[in-house]
Amino acid sequence: MKKSAFTLIELVFVIIVLGILASVAMDRTDRDLKQEASDTVLSYVRLAQQLALNDNKHRIDNDPKWQKSYWRFEYRKCNGEPFESIRVGSDIDMDGSIDKSESAVDPSNGKYIYTNGDCIDLADDESPAVMILRKTGVASITKDGGCAGDSPEYILFDYLGRPHYGSYDSPFFQNIMQEDCNITFHMSTDQDNDGNLDSFTITIEAQTGRSYIVGEDY
Repeated sequence: MKKSAFTLIELVFVIIVLGILASVAMDRTDRDLKQEASDTVLSYVRLAQQLALNDNKHRIDNDPKWQKSYWRFEYRKCNGEPFESIRVGSDIDMDGSIDKSESAVDPSNGKYIYTNGDCIDLADDESPAVMILRKTGVASITKDGGCAGDSPEYILFDYLGRPHYGSYDSPFFQNIMQEDCNITFHMSTDQDNDGNLDSFTITIEAQTGRSYIVGEDY
């Protein structure tokens, strides 16, 4: 009888522990949804700047559009749907768009940070992370400060790592950011049940290009 009673107590204890662990895991899953999106976006912004620092795209020639070749982080809607994809690349041939061959490679999986216009079927060599905003429920994006306005939907970095915002057709560094850029990603979820939809903001500092998630220390 003593042994049976002891076994029952052990079973109850295990059930309680499992319940606590499940609760913690559920909370962790809630936190991870927004965290995964913000961490991925931040890592891609920083990658674009790092590539710009390592790959001097600075050109002084007769082509007024030479700044198109700057490495850039971009976010865009797919076929007008209320979600965006993200890409990192350099318009090397300056034709106005980034092709797959001009895209950066995701260091985490060795695949291109690229997707075509429909954003539906990714090729085997395209990183799934380009659809992170759609997968995590980002519904819209707003900007203020040095990148205020609806367009363009990209941030350029020059060979000194400085952020540019505006038409890349403007020569002579006319679009170097003079104010910090704040990009806010509005989600369709309310994971903390506070009655407000979730969101996170990435700040890109003017002149230096330092980027970080607002509210975090890195």
